[in-house]
Amino acid sequence: MEELIDGGALNGKEKITELLNRRHKERELHIQAAKLERQKDAEGTEALQYFELSFEEKVKQIRNTLDGVAASDQKAQVFADCQNEIYDLQRYLSSSTFFLNEYRIKVCQNTINELGKLLDTLRNELLPKKKFGFKSKKIVKMISDKDAKDREDGGQTAEKTGASAENHIKWTFSERAGELIELRPAAVNDQTITASKLKNCLVRIEGHPGSLQFAQLDNCVVVCGPTARSIFLDDCTGCKFVVACQQLRCHRSRDCDMYLNVTSRAIIEDCSGIRVAAYNYRYENIEEDFRQSGLDLSCNNWHTLDDFNWLSTDKPSPNWSLLEGEQTITDWDSYLQRFQQQHSLASVNH
Repeated sequence: MEELIDGGALNGKEKITELLNRRHKERELHIQAAKLERQKDAEGTEALQYFELSFEEKVKQIRNTLDGVAASDQKAQVFADCQNEIYDLQRYLSSSTFFLNEYRIKVCQNTINELGKLLDTLRNELLPKKKFGFKSKKIVKMISDKDAKDREDGGQTAEKTGASAENHIKWTFSERAGELIELRPAAVNDQTITASKLKNCLVRIEGHPGSLQFAQLDNCVVVCGPTARSIFLDDCTGCKFVVACQQLRCHRSRDCDMYLNVTSRAIIEDCSGIRVAAYNYRYENIEEDFRQSGLDLSCNNWHTLDDFNWLSTDKPSPNWSLLEGEQTITDWDSYLQRFQQQHSLASVNH
């Protein structure tokens, strides 16, 4: 009987001891968790302060450089360097979003956008590019003197009231459908080539143009030699672009394949269904065109795009992807021939 009592007392003591030990461990874990949380908050505050100082310093440096670009003897190089610094600033912001709140991200993004607009404005002012236009062989409807006067008056009114930018762009070619458009080196070297409102067209450009701008292309194929400066794409759908350049920006485009050789990371904004592969177009004398364009073939960031609509760093953007091996076009001569036959393209000489 006494043994049972002693045993029961012992079991009771063991339970109390076990309960006390459990509470002690829980208290230690709580203290440790609180300590780690305080350290995390301190580290987060420190990271935020470092980011703000670094970001502001980088912005200040870019602004100072742009403020002094007018006095530089190498304006083109200064603009290229500033463009790369803005890209680096965008990547810095993207990699820091995990400890920034939404308001701070928005403020920083607006600052980067303003720097980009300032750079574009100064570049247009200080580096004016003569645009090259082609004469169209299509029959144009004759207009009477009255119609001409009405159009002239309407144009003056539009300028006074601020008509849309598209009305003032001198497009190299526009409003074409079902055409094979071939541009030779003598016509495009170091020139700015622009095109808009093309449908089911094949555009083949040989040589080394200065810059390219394409807008509102639908189911078109554009194959081009190396472009010395920048390429701008806007509102294109279901197209293929085979291009090499320093910088590429693509806005408001959908379901397009891009074969790229690009020095800086290509930028997409408000886009979806963009697929990319390495530039693989070849033609006679392309090596010389690359040399004349000044592109660095050892630096090609075709596989990495900056999506301005996707700032998350732990998940890839759903708006672009890499072209798989079986989806990649390797024989462009055969593909372009099939495309021309499929759409019965009419050849247009320029």
